[in-house]
Amino acid sequence: MLNNELQSIYGPTAANHVRWEVCSQGPPNNLTWHATLYIDDMNYGYASSRSRGWAQDQTALYAYNYLRREGPLRQSSICMMTPV
Repeated sequence: MLNNELQSIYGPTAANHVRWEVCSQGPPNNLTWHATLYIDDMNYGYASSRSRGWAQDQTALYAYNYLRREGPLRQSSICMMTPV
């Protein structure tokens, strides 16, 4: 879902706008994974879980919901940006 949303906003350069930070904390037998997703260096989601995949999936879901709430305003503002 998130990938499709990013593709609709950025087209084929979507991957250039996304950065993940994923880390673990705690002893090896009791890790907590933390995932943060940045789009154009803005934090769009964060989650933590005992599973790395779950933390990333939840983060992606938060980011997707945030982008959907922004609606056309985000898309228009990106289209109007010009490189410096």
